Amino acid sequence: MPPPDENTTADPTGAAWVVWLVVAVPGLVLLALTSIRRAGPGELVLVVRGDRVVRACRGGLVARRPVAERFEVVATEPRVLPMVVRARTRDGVDVVVLADLSLVVEDVEPGATWQPAAEAVRHAEDTVAAEVTQVEVADLVAELDRREDAWPVAVTRLLPIGTRATAVRVTEVEARLTPQDPS
Repeated sequence: MPPPDENTTADPTGAAWVVWLVVAVPGLVLLALTSIRRAGPGELVLVVRGDRVVRACRGGLVARRPVAERFEVVATEPRVLPMVVRARTRDGVDVVVLADLSLVVEDVEPGATWQPAAEAVRHAEDTVAAEVTQVEVADLVAELDRREDAWPVAVTRLLPIGTRATAVRVTEVEARLTPQDPS
Protein backbone atom coordinates (compact mmCIF):
# COMPACT_ATOMS: atom_id res chain seq x y z
CA MET A 1 0.00 0.00 0.00
CA PRO A 2 1.40 3.44 -0.94
CA PRO A 3 2.08 5.97 1.82
CA PRO A 4 -0.69 8.56 2.34
CA ASP A 5 -0.38 11.96 0.70
CA GLU A 6 0.79 14.54 3.28
CA ASN A 7 -2.00 16.96 2.26
CA THR A 8 -4.75 14.46 2.98
CA THR A 9 -3.67 13.14 6.34
CA ALA A 10 -5.43 14.10 9.53
CA ASP A 11 -3.63 15.95 12.28
CA PRO A 12 -1.92 13.08 14.11
CA THR A 13 -1.26 15.14 17.26
CA GLY A 14 -4.77 16.64 17.51
CA ALA A 15 -3.30 20.15 17.95
CA ALA A 16 -5.43 21.96 15.37
CA TRP A 17 -7.45 23.52 18.17
CA VAL A 18 -4.28 25.28 19.33
CA VAL A 19 -4.07 27.13 16.02
CA TRP A 20 -7.66 28.30 16.46
CA LEU A 21 -6.99 29.30 20.04
CA VAL A 22 -3.80 31.25 19.28
CA VAL A 23 -4.68 32.84 15.93
CA ALA A 24 -8.40 33.03 15.29
CA VAL A 25 -9.90 33.68 18.73
CA PRO A 26 -7.74 36.76 19.59
CA GLY A 27 -8.43 38.16 16.13
CA LEU A 28 -12.19 37.76 16.60
CA VAL A 29 -12.04 39.27 20.09
CA LEU A 30 -10.03 42.26 18.80
CA LEU A 31 -12.51 42.74 15.95
CA ALA A 32 -15.44 42.70 18.38
CA LEU A 33 -13.76 45.15 20.78
CA THR A 34 -12.98 47.67 18.03
CA SER A 35 -16.51 47.42 16.62
CA ILE A 36 -18.38 48.36 19.80
CA ARG A 37 -18.20 51.65 21.69
CA ARG A 38 -19.91 52.86 24.85
CA ALA A 39 -21.17 56.43 25.01
CA GLY A 40 -19.96 58.03 28.23
CA PRO A 41 -21.63 60.80 30.17
CA GLY A 42 -21.67 64.07 28.27
CA GLU A 43 -20.83 62.48 24.93
CA LEU A 44 -22.64 61.62 21.76
CA VAL A 45 -21.11 58.73 19.82
CA LEU A 46 -21.71 58.89 16.08
CA VAL A 47 -21.21 56.08 13.59
CA VAL A 48 -20.06 57.69 10.34
CA ARG A 49 -19.85 56.06 6.92
CA GLY A 50 -18.03 58.27 4.43
CA ASP A 51 -19.30 61.73 5.34
CA ARG A 52 -22.80 60.71 6.53
CA VAL A 53 -23.94 59.90 10.06
CA VAL A 54 -25.46 56.42 10.15
CA ARG A 55 -26.31 56.16 13.87
CA ALA A 56 -26.07 58.35 16.95
CA CYS A 57 -26.04 57.12 20.54
CA ARG A 58 -26.19 59.28 23.66
CA GLY A 59 -26.07 56.42 26.18
CA GLY A 60 -25.25 52.73 26.06
CA LEU A 61 -23.45 50.70 23.45
CA VAL A 62 -23.28 51.35 19.73
CA ALA A 63 -21.78 49.09 17.07
CA ARG A 64 -20.12 49.78 13.74
CA ARG A 65 -18.96 47.81 10.73
CA PRO A 66 -15.18 47.56 10.77
CA VAL A 67 -13.39 49.39 7.94
CA ALA A 68 -16.64 50.70 6.37
CA GLU A 69 -17.69 52.86 9.33
CA ARG A 70 -15.91 54.83 12.03
CA PHE A 71 -16.75 56.25 15.45
CA GLU A 72 -16.78 60.00 16.09
CA VAL A 73 -17.20 61.14 19.69
CA VAL A 74 -18.73 64.58 20.24
CA ALA A 75 -19.03 66.39 23.56
CA THR A 76 -22.59 67.48 24.29
CA GLU A 77 -21.61 70.19 26.78
CA PRO A 78 -20.89 73.66 25.40
CA ARG A 79 -17.34 73.95 24.07
CA VAL A 80 -15.30 77.07 23.49
CA LEU A 81 -13.09 76.86 20.41
CA PRO A 82 -10.40 79.42 19.58
CA MET A 83 -10.45 81.30 16.29
CA VAL A 84 -7.77 83.26 14.44
CA VAL A 85 -9.01 85.50 11.65
CA ARG A 86 -6.66 87.24 9.23
CA ALA A 87 -8.30 89.82 7.02
CA ARG A 88 -7.86 93.24 5.44
CA THR A 89 -10.13 96.14 6.37
CA ARG A 90 -11.96 98.24 3.80
CA ASP A 91 -9.15 100.81 3.89
CA GLY A 92 -6.43 98.16 3.30
CA VAL A 93 -5.05 97.55 6.80
CA ASP A 94 -4.06 93.96 7.64
CA VAL A 95 -5.80 92.79 10.81
CA VAL A 96 -5.61 89.73 13.05
CA VAL A 97 -8.72 89.08 15.13
CA LEU A 98 -8.65 86.54 17.96
CA ALA A 99 -12.06 85.27 19.02
CA ASP A 100 -13.84 82.39 20.76
CA LEU A 101 -16.63 80.31 19.26
CA SER A 102 -19.04 78.68 21.72
CA LEU A 103 -20.50 75.55 20.17
CA VAL A 104 -23.19 73.13 21.40
CA VAL A 105 -24.08 69.80 19.79
CA GLU A 106 -27.63 69.00 20.86
CA ASP A 107 -28.33 66.07 18.55
CA VAL A 108 -27.27 64.65 15.21
CA GLU A 109 -29.85 63.05 12.94
CA PRO A 110 -28.95 59.90 10.99
CA GLY A 111 -28.31 60.84 7.38
CA ALA A 112 -26.86 64.23 8.30
CA THR A 113 -23.51 65.27 6.89
CA TRP A 114 -20.68 64.83 9.41
CA GLN A 115 -18.77 68.03 10.15
CA PRO A 116 -15.93 68.11 12.67
CA ALA A 117 -15.58 71.07 15.05
CA ALA A 118 -12.75 72.45 12.90
CA GLU A 119 -15.29 72.97 10.10
CA ALA A 120 -17.52 75.00 12.43
CA VAL A 121 -14.52 77.14 13.40
CA ARG A 122 -13.74 77.71 9.71
CA HIS A 123 -17.31 78.87 9.06
CA ALA A 124 -17.12 81.26 12.01
CA GLU A 125 -13.74 82.61 10.88
CA ASP A 126 -15.12 83.23 7.39
CA THR A 127 -18.10 85.08 8.89
CA VAL A 128 -15.88 87.36 10.99
CA ALA A 129 -13.46 87.94 8.10
CA ALA A 130 -16.35 89.04 5.87
CA GLU A 131 -17.36 91.60 8.51
CA VAL A 132 -13.78 92.91 8.88
CA THR A 133 -13.53 93.59 5.14
CA GLN A 134 -16.57 95.89 5.32
CA VAL A 135 -15.21 98.17 8.08
CA GLU A 136 -12.45 100.79 8.20
CA VAL A 137 -9.72 100.29 10.78
CA ALA A 138 -10.70 103.39 12.82
CA ASP A 139 -14.16 101.90 13.48
CA LEU A 140 -13.11 98.24 13.65
CA VAL A 141 -13.33 97.50 17.39
CA ALA A 142 -16.65 99.30 17.88
CA GLU A 143 -18.17 97.68 14.77
CA LEU A 144 -17.03 94.18 15.72
CA ASP A 145 -18.52 94.61 19.21
CA ARG A 146 -21.77 95.82 17.68
CA ARG A 147 -21.99 93.00 15.12
CA GLU A 148 -20.89 90.01 17.19
CA ASP A 149 -24.40 89.28 18.49
CA ALA A 150 -25.55 88.44 14.94
CA TRP A 151 -22.68 86.04 14.17
CA PRO A 152 -23.98 82.95 16.04
CA VAL A 153 -27.14 82.94 13.91
CA ALA A 154 -25.11 83.27 10.70
CA VAL A 155 -22.70 80.50 11.73
CA THR A 156 -25.50 78.16 12.90
CA ARG A 157 -27.09 78.35 9.42
CA LEU A 158 -23.91 76.80 8.00
CA LEU A 159 -23.78 73.96 10.54
CA PRO A 160 -25.63 70.63 10.46
CA ILE A 161 -29.03 70.46 12.18
CA GLY A 162 -28.54 69.84 15.90
CA THR A 163 -25.30 71.83 16.12
CA ARG A 164 -25.60 75.41 17.28
CA ALA A 165 -23.20 78.32 17.73
CA THR A 166 -24.19 80.07 20.94
CA ALA A 167 -21.64 82.90 20.86
CA VAL A 168 -18.77 84.39 18.90
CA ARG A 169 -16.78 86.77 21.11
CA VAL A 170 -13.86 88.87 19.92
CA THR A 171 -11.07 88.79 22.49
CA GLU A 172 -8.28 90.68 20.74
CA VAL A 173 -7.72 92.77 17.60
CA GLU A 174 -4.28 93.51 16.18
CA ALA A 175 -3.79 95.90 13.28
CA ARG A 176 -0.60 96.59 11.35
CA LEU A 177 -0.63 100.37 11.17
CA THR A 178 2.88 100.86 9.80
CA PRO A 179 3.46 100.33 6.08
CA GLN A 180 5.26 97.16 5.10
CA ASP A 181 8.85 97.47 3.92
CA PRO A 182 8.88 96.60 0.20
CA SER A 183 12.39 95.08 0.37
